[in-house]
Amino acid sequence: MTPARLAASPWPWFGWSARAWARPWRAFVRDFAGWQGECGLELGAGPRSALAPLMLSLVRQVECSAQDAASLPVIEARHRDLLAPQDAARIAHGVRDLRALHGQWDLIVMKSVLGGVHRLGRSSLADVHTTLEQLVARHLRPGGLLVTLDNGRTALEPLWSRFGARRNGWRFFTRDEFPPAAAAYGFGLLGSFSAATRLGRPGRWSDDALYGADLLLSPWVRRHAVLLHVYRKPA
Repeated sequence: MTPARLAASPWPWFGWSARAWARPWRAFVRDFAGWQGECGLELGAGPRSALAPLMLSLVRQVECSAQDAASLPVIEARHRDLLAPQDAARIAHGVRDLRALHGQWDLIVMKSVLGGVHRLGRSSLADVHTTLEQLVARHLRPGGLLVTLDNGRTALEPLWSRFGARRNGWRFFTRDEFPPAAAAYGFGLLGSFSAATRLGRPGRWSDDALYGADLLLSPWVRRHAVLLHVYRKPA
């Protein structure tokens, strides 16, 4: 699968509720067409969700950083199986900690990272803002981009508060809880959880049905289930 095809059909890389998460990413790639960098870093990749292949259309080389070393073989094998050899060779794999990061890149991408690092009761929104500011100031090259995809807190949140990661204090955001961004995108109301992770193939059918409903509902809601923010470091 080439970078061009990846950009056209990104959802295989997003894990659960893939089509809902891919929607803001496609909008970002469309609006930043023409932007190019040399090196990129994905923070927080996992066996079900690794966006490094999608970054290949934006930078020449990508470091795919996993949440833990045990998941690296699965991630690497998936990249070898689904990417052309020349594209798989452009991705290096390793383990990095957002809280102890060293180095600079042109593009940094995080999916569902901030909510886990800054859980409710353990940190504040001020801590979230500090993390974003430090990533831009210390770890982006001039003109570089930080892209963060996060779980949104919708009007339906009270219905889901006792399920999944929410029970462990995972932070769900509203758009106004983020500092001003160079660009911001949101999508969905019903894609706040994934049936596929619990029910397998029938769950995927359910996720697809929810995505279809969200295509209709998303333009009319103010608080989206998926949020994407882009921060740019001045050149």
